[in-house]
Amino acid sequence: MKLYMNNINVALVGQPNCGKSSIFNMLTNIKQHIANYPGVTIDKKSGVYTHKNLDINVIDLPGTYSFSSFSTEEKITRDYILHSDTDIIINTIDSSNIRRNLYLSMQLFDMQKPLVFAFNMLDVAKTNGYEFDFEKLSKICNAKIVKTIASKKRGISDLKDAIHEVKDEKDLYISKTLDYKNLQKYINKIKDLINIESLEVSKHYLSVKLLENDQEIQKIINEKSTNAEEILEKTLEYQNEFNKIYNITAHAYIVKIRYDKADEFVKACTLKYKTKEKTISDKIDSIVLNKYLALPILGLIIFTLYQLSIVYGYELTKYTWPILAWLKNTLITFFPNENIASIPYITQFAHWMINSVNALLNYLPIFFILFFLIALLENVGYMPRMAFILDRIFVRFGLHGESTLPLVLGGIFAGGCAVPGVMATKGMNDKKAQMATMLTVPLMNCLAKIPFFTLILAAFFEEDLALMMFLISTITIFVALIVSKLLTLTVLRSHESTPFIMELPSYHMPTLRGLLVKVFDRIYLYLKKIVTIVAAVAVVLFVLIQFPGISKEKKIELNNKALFMEKGFYTRVENNKYYIHVNEKRELKKLINYYTSYKKEKMNTTSKTTALEIDVYYKNINPVFFTFVKPKRDKEARKINKALKKLLKVRKRLFREIKNEKIENSALGAMGKFFVPLTQYAGFDWKINVAFLSSFAARESSVSTIGAIYESHKDTEANSIKSSNAYSQLGAVAIIIFMALTPPCIATMIMIRVQSNSYKWMFFSIVYPMFLGLLFSIGIFQIGNYFQLSGVLAMVYFYILIILITIVLSLIPNNKKEKYV
Repeated sequence: MKLYMNNINVALVGQPNCGKSSIFNMLTNIKQHIANYPGVTIDKKSGVYTHKNLDINVIDLPGTYSFSSFSTEEKITRDYILHSDTDIIINTIDSSNIRRNLYLSMQLFDMQKPLVFAFNMLDVAKTNGYEFDFEKLSKICNAKIVKTIASKKRGISDLKDAIHEVKDEKDLYISKTLDYKNLQKYINKIKDLINIESLEVSKHYLSVKLLENDQEIQKIINEKSTNAEEILEKTLEYQNEFNKIYNITAHAYIVKIRYDKADEFVKACTLKYKTKEKTISDKIDSIVLNKYLALPILGLIIFTLYQLSIVYGYELTKYTWPILAWLKNTLITFFPNENIASIPYITQFAHWMINSVNALLNYLPIFFILFFLIALLENVGYMPRMAFILDRIFVRFGLHGESTLPLVLGGIFAGGCAVPGVMATKGMNDKKAQMATMLTVPLMNCLAKIPFFTLILAAFFEEDLALMMFLISTITIFVALIVSKLLTLTVLRSHESTPFIMELPSYHMPTLRGLLVKVFDRIYLYLKKIVTIVAAVAVVLFVLIQFPGISKEKKIELNNKALFMEKGFYTRVENNKYYIHVNEKRELKKLINYYTSYKKEKMNTTSKTTALEIDVYYKNINPVFFTFVKPKRDKEARKINKALKKLLKVRKRLFREIKNEKIENSALGAMGKFFVPLTQYAGFDWKINVAFLSSFAARESSVSTIGAIYESHKDTEANSIKSSNAYSQLGAVAIIIFMALTPPCIATMIMIRVQSNSYKWMFFSIVYPMFLGLLFSIGIFQIGNYFQLSGVLAMVYFYILIILITIVLSLIPNNKKEKYV
């Protein structure tokens, strides 16, 4: 069914890194729609442009090397062309690597669709020493050929005109099928047996794919053909007969014919061959892929990526956070004000929801830089080289080179974020490696874990802080490799594994527009898929923390404290000349909210001009209250100010007590106590359990929860938790190990759900780290106590054990047939 019944439907097809997406962006400009293909997480880009009073609908199909069934991208692209009413196919070709690109074109010929060839990157081809006779090639292919340099917006108008020309004269541009020589008679016999008329594809193509043992095509034959059994039986008979006569399988022969035909086309149209001189790409690769320099250069690039995005990006959040804080304060004004000794539930809920969303929005500067640098590495052509360098190491553990970037973004040493790490697995072709990477990214040291590590280390390992931080930040790498290996050998054993095709495209300069389009696409998907879902989950967490609430006895006690707090204020100001302005609860509530609102706005500005404007604004609202806020030389106003500050200090303490009471009596607190019979063997009590449970919403919550539970007005959080004598140094190591291996936060859980399209894998990502974390934490605590080890020594021994396990597992093949070279 057509998307636009009276329009032209155009499909953009091409191999990865051929500039196909750049052509799509140039054609559709900003009239684009980004979504996902049903059931998968591959980007589905569609757009519309108008040319010569006609709307042209364009869909940018995933880049693919062939139309087999190895990868999701291949299946999506092939199935779209098979099942959709595609009027014209635009085959984008990288002119600097014409032979490889034409292999895909040979398969398009068999589909017998109207074809337009967009020979792109002609500037790179010319630099590499190639020139072509496109007029001759057009006659051979029976297709319209357009010369383009999408990065410089050249040839786009010609391409639009070519689409119209092919649309008006479709029959002249129907591609000719390949002649498969010795195999052709068998193709013709199968073609005569096929009686399917509903597919928009040639019987010739179906016959060729059957001889290639394409399972998807076999499935179509079974579903749509009345004589499916006969067709499949004859196909097998012809395959065996061909193999016996020519001593080569039909599949291998088809591949050979396609490459031979591609070579024939290249020779026929190439006027100038590549010179013997090294191209710019060759010269760069002689350094970048040098066996001695490759890893150091890769390390430098990864470090720079981390430094620019995570470190400097985090610095940018210092500027964006005041904006978000202002947005929060603005939105909160639409909800009921705080009471003297309580906060309305609707206002608490508003605070909770806005804080939950703001926590994610605050990462946008980091993500913008991160996605920009990733897009830059992709468009320049370095990403395939990164995969090439590390593939040989990672493949031993069920990963491969493409796993590098997700692990780096997740925080391979310290300071990453699991959300973009999981998002980065999206483009991986090997689904087994993709799942292994996705499930191990949360084990990395995300930025939000660092405050927790710092807190515990400062409390128990002040003298060995540097050593302990090194051990923590590197042990997770080895644990991730172990977990990946075990997953590959067990739960992922049946997952599809595809050949890792290593393509090293020519380096080329990306366009700023192309980079920004990719950046905003990814940020849009992040906001769409994460923020809305996290907001929904935040509602559940709010309920878990707020209810069932505080006991009646405690409420009476807290109410008495509130009354005593108010009485203390009035006692201090009852003889004040301004007493008449605060002698009622209603007025006192107004003064409290006036004062707190004023202080918040003043804290969120560093500009003297803005500060003066705030003063003028608040003075106009209520001149008397402003006198209490800034009393200057007025002694009576100063007494009100002092009494108000005292009240606010007691009020803050009261609110914290209410909060702590809610946490302990809440459903979340009950869950913390529920796990004590198990976690006590790791040295955990209910309080640290609550901290871990609250960290599922956001890792930073663990620190704030500990701060609330172990609150002290005279000391730091680190000293408070240390002086509580609740944990030993060995217990602190167990706590750190559990946090290092803790299940992913909600945002990451949801992203795993989105990327895997499975709740099963989302729940698995929660359960296995929890089991692993408890196993290691209990082991360290119990064995350490038995041998009376210090915390540092226990950590060192555990570190050595993990490295030994990693080495042993690296020697075990991922499957019986596999051998490492």
